[in-house]
Amino acid sequence: MYSYKLGMIGCGNMGEAILGGILDSGFLNTEEIISYDIDGSRRKYIKTKYNVCIAGGISDIVKKSRYVLLSVKPKDIKTVLYELRTCFDYKVNSIISIAAGVSTDYIEKILDSNASVIRVMPNYPALFRKGMAAISRGKFTRDEDLSFTEKLMKSTGDYVIIDDKYQDVATALSGSGPAYFFLFCKYLIKSGINNGLDPEISKKLVIATMNGTGTVIAESGIELDDLIKKIASPGGTTERAIEEFEKKRLDKIIYGAIESAKKKANELKDLLD
Repeated sequence: MYSYKLGMIGCGNMGEAILGGILDSGFLNTEEIISYDIDGSRRKYIKTKYNVCIAGGISDIVKKSRYVLLSVKPKDIKTVLYELRTCFDYKVNSIISIAAGVSTDYIEKILDSNASVIRVMPNYPALFRKGMAAISRGKFTRDEDLSFTEKLMKSTGDYVIIDDKYQDVATALSGSGPAYFFLFCKYLIKSGINNGLDPEISKKLVIATMNGTGTVIAESGIELDDLIKKIASPGGTTERAIEEFEKKRLDKIIYGAIESAKKKANELKDLLD
């Protein structure tokens, strides 16, 4: 009988976002989670802020947890997996990995067993239960483990199920996506300030506009091109701004950025050798 439902190895920004979302939703409580991070100051911070149990090491996590969530950098994954393998019981334990660029196949091979492995690419809004996650199952994933992972990610927002081979593009779109919107909003807010608006007013206008726009896209059922036409009246201000975006080839900038992020996700595999 395992003492904890979920054991977390590594608790950086993304791991913390998931932890915060899980606890806030009530899907799991503090008594059902155990955490470990190699950084002592990070362990102390997580204990103080979230009041979850802190393990003595990786083996402690594996021995005491039914599900093991890997929230470590790709460069560290190999070392962690080899240590984890010494006490991993594939008949009971299940791996949930959020390490970018690390396939389920890679983890299965390191563990050298029919390990139930699930790969997840979450994103930062999980901290506020507004996350979006892409979930992929491995060759030996048990249905019950996939179901748990789906409920886990649903507690932090929403999810989609995709083939592992599409995880790099999901990383580029959704995993990295919040930073793109942060950047766009940053420049919109700065534009308002440059034109004389009070910084807080400019920020409020942009944030409310972004939130409202997301709701319209999700709930209106109207195609994006038609939504653009509803606002960009012929000869109007919106049309003029969009013409500027098109003249500067915003589409190429975005396509190029996504391809670059996807390529980087693929390059992370080189760190695994």
